[in-house]
Amino acid sequence: MITKDIYPMCANRVWPFSYFIFAVLLLTLLPAAAKAADIVVIVNQTVKVSKLTATEVRQIFTARQQYWSDGSKISVFVLDANSPVHQAFCREQLKMFPYQIERLWNQITFSGQGDPPTKLNSQSELIEAVLSTPGAIGYALDDTPGPQPENKVEIE
Repeated sequence: MITKDIYPMCANRVWPFSYFIFAVLLLTLLPAAAKAADIVVIVNQTVKVSKLTATEVRQIFTARQQYWSDGSKISVFVLDANSPVHQAFCREQLKMFPYQIERLWNQITFSGQGDPPTKLNSQSELIEAVLSTPGAIGYALDDTPGPQPENKVEIE
């Protein structure tokens, strides 16, 4: 092996350290990926939707779609941008970074084309707001108590 010939003392130390770094990265990234997969979109019981496409979810949470198919206004509820659940939802469901979504909301708000989503500090607050606001949509970890199966929307 060339590495051992050129750097005989370093070669034995570099490879174990590389494996250690790889293992640490793997262990830190796996829980985030699993957590993102457990995030569900929830709606108020007045919303007669049981399935949404990934494109529709993205349009709703980026304020490109502001009304349901029956003409009622969509009220969007999100968690604070620093929330790990919000960050995972943005990356995994919306395929965007949180700062990109924040910019879109700012553009829409400042141009007068719509209202920004309501930001809440906890999942329990978000679930309570969605369940008590007609036309509302939000997201939460699937194992969070509160939303009933009829409030969860399947993403196609």
